[in-house]
Amino acid sequence: MTGSQDGGLARRLGFRFGIGFGALLIFPFPLDALPKLDWLTEPLGQPLVWVTRWFAQAVLGLPEPASADTGSGDRTFDHVQLLLFAIVAAIGAIGAIAWSALARRRSYPRLAAVAHVVLRYYVAYAMLAYGLSKVLRQQFGDLTPHELGQVVGDLSPMGLLWRFMAYSAPYTVFGGLCEAIPGVLLLWRRTAAIGAVMVIAVMTNVVMLNLSYDVSVKLYSIRLLVMAGLIALPDARRLLAAALGRATAEVPTRVRMSPRRERLRQIAKAVLLVGIAVGLCLELGLRQRDAHRHELYGTWVVDTFAADGVEHPPLTTDPVRWHSLTAHPAVVRIRLMPGEPDPPDPVRDYYVWKVDETRHTVTLTIDAGRQLAETWRYSRPAPDRLVIDGVHLGKSLHVALHAAPPPRLLTRGFHWISDAPFNP
Repeated sequence: MTGSQDGGLARRLGFRFGIGFGALLIFPFPLDALPKLDWLTEPLGQPLVWVTRWFAQAVLGLPEPASADTGSGDRTFDHVQLLLFAIVAAIGAIGAIAWSALARRRSYPRLAAVAHVVLRYYVAYAMLAYGLSKVLRQQFGDLTPHELGQVVGDLSPMGLLWRFMAYSAPYTVFGGLCEAIPGVLLLWRRTAAIGAVMVIAVMTNVVMLNLSYDVSVKLYSIRLLVMAGLIALPDARRLLAAALGRATAEVPTRVRMSPRRERLRQIAKAVLLVGIAVGLCLELGLRQRDAHRHELYGTWVVDTFAADGVEHPPLTTDPVRWHSLTAHPAVVRIRLMPGEPDPPDPVRDYYVWKVDETRHTVTLTIDAGRQLAETWRYSRPAPDRLVIDGVHLGKSLHVALHAAPPPRLLTRGFHWISDAPFNP
């Protein structure tokens, strides 16, 4: 991504294709990295959404792909848009070659230098966002009581990876630092090469995890890996020579502009870095790793269950009786008796609730998207006992529960000395 694009036709074509393709991929960066600019970035991105939908239907003959944000980066929409960007960039590259021939200009060193800087900042922002979300324990969070009670065989591959990462805070923070540190190094030209090499190492592992565990950000992680390779490419010979123990020249001094332009450049860089920092702080600050853990937090197993004054024995065919209750900070999940034929999933839809420890009440507000208004009263006869009284889905309930013992995964702990493997 330097002035070396002046070469054969293939190199010049690749350079122009890369500029166009990369610009489309990262658009509207850096605006979308700055805080409080949704009013601008969303309208700017809307034409690309419209064109992608048209291309999918009119050209590829596909149903209209949904563009709503689902948290997945591997939607049909994303694949169609990637193909569209590649076609547009290829056409643009051919046209640019023809224009360069007419203008008798074969290289664009300043454009290459600007593209290299923009690419560094784009990858740096992505690595900082992902890295800090791990350091702050937001991407994977903590293992919830519900997750601890799930059967491993019932998990999706992505769910298994998420729970693996959520279990160990030290490993998650370590992984976040391995992403955030190269992100910082990419922000300065003299440390960009080592930062890019570190990103290549980290993202190679991330790409393999995404492919192996069916994580739905495969396209995005591969994109970051390729971009890191392009950032490191101009320094590839120097890096290889250093790895082989050979003498390596220092990074060439950047060509300086006039003092006035240099000051403007430094001011623009400072404003951009501050904007990115504020944007990351706002974005990460809005995420909550975990809310207040009230006194009901955990898994409670039902001992006795009475509905409308009738006690229900623990029969696996009972469609009404609860088996257990898993209480989270903001939601509660009620697990019915196993073996219930309808619905086949023994976990009833979760309920949004609020626990008032002063009044000893819980208020349920949402059931699977529906508005709900139920207030239960609870008491704690003993530290490991819970009694709930209230009306739920039209039935008057009296439920006595005991706290489930903590699972081995949380009690085993760490051991420097193990005389025999402990792998039950």
